[in-house]
Amino acid sequence: MNIGYAVSDFVLVLACIFIAVRSAKTRPGIAIACAAIATAALVGVARFSGVAEAAGAHKFLSLIGSTAALPLLAAATVWPDSKTAKTGRGASLALLVGSALGIAIVAGAGFDLWGQIVPAASAVLILGGTIRLRAWRPMAGAIVLAATFGVVAAKL
Repeated sequence: MNIGYAVSDFVLVLACIFIAVRSAKTRPGIAIACAAIATAALVGVARFSGVAEAAGAHKFLSLIGSTAALPLLAAATVWPDSKTAKTGRGASLALLVGSALGIAIVAGAGFDLWGQIVPAASAVLILGGTIRLRAWRPMAGAIVLAATFGVVAAKL
């Protein structure tokens, strides 16, 4: 049991649900990406609260979050007028294709580094997109996201 991870995943769940609900009608790409990330984090809360059976599901959903949902969030942020950002169908297709690629590359081909490269690149794109659009509140979140990947990378 790791309460610190459980609490941080719970905060992530709350933040993602808040963003998903706020953006569902106008920015379905962001909403779907945040919902996918919230799902992984919710299972993470169970895992880190001592539910051992949640470990496999959390690992799988985290793979989807890192290799499909974060790139979807980046695409919807950087290209807000794209079909991926503006339509539920486009966002769902992007999440599906990203998930399939992530599973094939990481689980199928054994290229585990893909699960680190894609979310890090997504964080940089999200930060760049928020700076370009001068979206100050999302930029604050993007700075925290990029800094988190920097800290994690430094420990690798």
